[in-house]
Amino acid sequence: MLLTACLLAASCMTIHAEEPFHRSITVTGTGTVTAKNDMATVNLSVQTMARDAKAAARDNADIMTAVRSAVLGAGATADHIETMGYNQYDDKGRMKSTVYEADNRMKIVLHNLDQTGKVMDAAINAGANHIDSVIFSVRNEQEYRDEALRRAVADAKRKADVIAKTLGRPVVNIISVGENHTEIMPRYAMSMKAAGDSMAENAATPMEAGTADFESHVTVVFEIV
Repeated sequence: MLLTACLLAASCMTIHAEEPFHRSITVTGTGTVTAKNDMATVNLSVQTMARDAKAAARDNADIMTAVRSAVLGAGATADHIETMGYNQYDDKGRMKSTVYEADNRMKIVLHNLDQTGKVMDAAINAGANHIDSVIFSVRNEQEYRDEALRRAVADAKRKADVIAKTLGRPVVNIISVGENHTEIMPRYAMSMKAAGDSMAENAATPMEAGTADFESHVTVVFEIV
């Protein structure tokens, strides 16, 4: 009985023992990587209006079929073309009689950036009403995410070393590490092109892909003595 009581007492002491005190430094590290964009995403739409719902849908389908054929001819590939949405509705507000509208949105991903302007112009010439946006980005994002994270950790270690050295105390351990977030800042090129805009027949719309920035942040708690 006495042995059991002693074991229980020791167990209770272990459970309620306070955590040892650690002198620590908490720092935030930032890492940034700039990568050259190698991919373009073109978002376009075809909008049609008619007094009859079927006519609006039919006209829209005819134009979008022509747009798809045109962008394929300009260098896009079929497996990188995607329909992003289709809506048909009536609009009684702007006209005395009901007008039906059809809106079809397409996304085109291009890995050859030289084709971006050609594809845009081909879509407009084939009847697309709007180039809603052009986004330049990087295909292999994870590679640059990882490098930005490594640089953030290195930055945190550098800051801790500077602080500890100034205090005259060495860094001896890492207590905790937390990744705050990684930001990706692609380049957006908005276009106001619409059917009827004046365009040079033999010149593609010039587009500059630019670069994308990857920024990572970490918070690290270092132990010092």
